[in-house]
Amino acid sequence: MSERIARVQEALAAEGLSALVCRLPEHVVMLSGYWPVIGRSAVIVPAEGKPVLIAPEMEREALARAFVDDIRIFPVWRIGDPLPDESLGSLLRDAAAALGLPGRRVGWEGDGDEEIAPSQKVTEPWRPAAPSRAILNGMGANPVDASGLLAHLRARKTAEELRRLRVANEIAALGIRAFSKAVQEGRSEAEVAAEVERAILAQGTGYEGTVHARATALVFSGAERLHRVGWGYAPSTVRRLQRGDLVMLELSTVADGYYSDLTRMATVGETTERQRELLEVTVEAQRAAIAAIRPGTTGGEVDAAARRVLEARDLAGYFIHITGHGLGFRYHEPVPLLYPGAENVLAEGMVTSVEPGLYAPEFGGIRIEDNVAVTADAAEVLSI
Repeated sequence: MSERIARVQEALAAEGLSALVCRLPEHVVMLSGYWPVIGRSAVIVPAEGKPVLIAPEMEREALARAFVDDIRIFPVWRIGDPLPDESLGSLLRDAAAALGLPGRRVGWEGDGDEEIAPSQKVTEPWRPAAPSRAILNGMGANPVDASGLLAHLRARKTAEELRRLRVANEIAALGIRAFSKAVQEGRSEAEVAAEVERAILAQGTGYEGTVHARATALVFSGAERLHRVGWGYAPSTVRRLQRGDLVMLELSTVADGYYSDLTRMATVGETTERQRELLEVTVEAQRAAIAAIRPGTTGGEVDAAARRVLEARDLAGYFIHITGHGLGFRYHEPVPLLYPGAENVLAEGMVTSVEPGLYAPEFGGIRIEDNVAVTADAAEVLSI
């Protein structure tokens, strides 16, 4: 994974920073290849030299995925063990001293991100706060908020990271196949969502060497539900599918810390002519947006390509949200963004969702979402 570390060290030199010290799971994944289980880890990437990864002893299995050579572990949660932050702080001080960091400017996550990706222990997500700042101060370094730099680094994926995202999308496809089978008259949204999540956990774990796969599946059905919440984020319910319903699956999949974000549609029974027409034009708008993706294109230009297709059919007023957002180390990342007038410029290695949608009381809502990587001269659809 020298490509990732080389990029980081080049950025550190440009910013005048001596190192990055990160604890957020998405940054630990990016900087070490290891997805923390309980979120008590840290990684140091110096401007010169090799990175250091510090993690609880109980996570040896997860640590096997790391591409960092210098891994230091500490005991945790047994009777007589020091508190985790005490052990982590001690090991960070030792590493900082060896790397010559006391008195130097060291970047950390700061306060830039309010939305974060969880560790494997999804029930208790956390973010660095005052205790982490105290640990940094204990290293003797000068902590500098590097959240902007980290967002920039996350935006462009390496070849290996793109490979891992392809695997995450292949695992997501297992859930999509389960969705297609589960959409049956009389089943509840929650039952369908459970089948999707079960397939990803059961079949995705172990797929292409994946240690931990999981998903959050949101299922919306019927015109009223799709129009009201299909464009947002809401739980699946006990509503039972009825013949003629459109059904939407919003699917977040994570495989060893790499994320896929997809949306698929199905119908209960035969698809009506109007439903087919709207599905086809949504796919056409998505294809137009994907065709516009290449290095140097702005997010606004990609968004406009999708909207022109809908404008030609007098449907543009039904497309009420952005065309896409960054993703990969998180379910949603801020770079790039595809929306009207967006001036952010696409670059090779960026990954974005492309998800035009139509929403109206008469039919509910329709959205098709895929994950697309910016290549040297065009785009690669990562999802299946």
